[in-house]
Amino acid sequence: MKKYIIIAAAAIAAMACSKVEVNDTPAKKITFEVATYTSAQTKAHSLNSEDITSFNCIAFMKGEGVTDMQDFFGADGETISYKTASNTWEPSHDYYWPKSANSYVNFFSWYDTGAGPTEVTNGSMTWTSRVIASGDNIMYADPAWHFQENTTNAQQYTTANDNENDTITAGVPTLFHHALAQICVKAYATKTSVANLCTWDIVLTDAAITEVYTTGSLTLSATEPATTTLNNKGTWSGTPAWTTSGNKSTIDAADDLTVTATTKIGAQSLIAMQSVLPQATTAMNLTFNLDITTTYSGTPAVTHHEIIPISIPIGTSAGFNTTPWALNTQYTYYVKVEPSENKVLFDPAVAEEWVAVDGGEKTI
Repeated sequence: MKKYIIIAAAAIAAMACSKVEVNDTPAKKITFEVATYTSAQTKAHSLNSEDITSFNCIAFMKGEGVTDMQDFFGADGETISYKTASNTWEPSHDYYWPKSANSYVNFFSWYDTGAGPTEVTNGSMTWTSRVIASGDNIMYADPAWHFQENTTNAQQYTTANDNENDTITAGVPTLFHHALAQICVKAYATKTSVANLCTWDIVLTDAAITEVYTTGSLTLSATEPATTTLNNKGTWSGTPAWTTSGNKSTIDAADDLTVTATTKIGAQSLIAMQSVLPQATTAMNLTFNLDITTTYSGTPAVTHHEIIPISIPIGTSAGFNTTPWALNTQYTYYVKVEPSENKVLFDPAVAEEWVAVDGGEKTI
């Protein structure tokens, strides 16, 4: 009997020493919010407007009791994809917010049709010697600092037509900015014929933009705020700008253009819209040949043909006079061909009046 009491007492003591409190608060899954944050989100504000369904993110976690930052998604980061069923942006597999109130995660996101930035650290993102092709798209998101459990829901968009608007869910704010510029060239003619006079066949051949840099480097940097600043959508320092390098190239038109449009609104594409590296334009020229055939009315018809080489400066007052190509800016250049309908007339005159001279007189 005495032995039994001793065992029971020991068991009670062991239970007292091993008591564990379980935090049964459900973990919150990490999602991303691609929106403007200042108004209800529509497709025009999200990546859906550019048919982008995924982007990349590297995150760094400051864990409680840990001195160094940790790669929250791993050193290579994560691909964040749009989930149609839930209308959310999520990593390739589920991640959950750290439980500790003294832990947080920093997020750095980007989209790139190429290999992406050469380096991403906790506070910087760098593209080194990136070669820009015509169809490239590069975007970088504002840094998201010190995020914990996201308990503040973003503005919900309520509408009867779910096809027109995306639902916003609480997630890491991920506001993207375009890192490239885009340019195109269009052309039209003020007229292609004049009744009872003539018609013009206008063809622009061998169009190109010369002296264009296609290789550049971009470094974004930001200072991490104080640890007491939580759930903060930050910004990158200064005005992001590319540094150009390497040899200059030429942007060539894909095809020659037969100009039939006669208004600026209906202008035809000479060089299609394409991505370019932001840069100065003072050395650039738009060059092409104006191949024009004039056919005069009458019987028989008379046809004249000439090819005129054209060179228009892009960035000087003698040409288009635009500012340097800037990030997140589309430039459309218009070439207006204005055929002359002035008739060729003649202005006959004699250089001087006859000079009267008495030739003398002879009697016979």
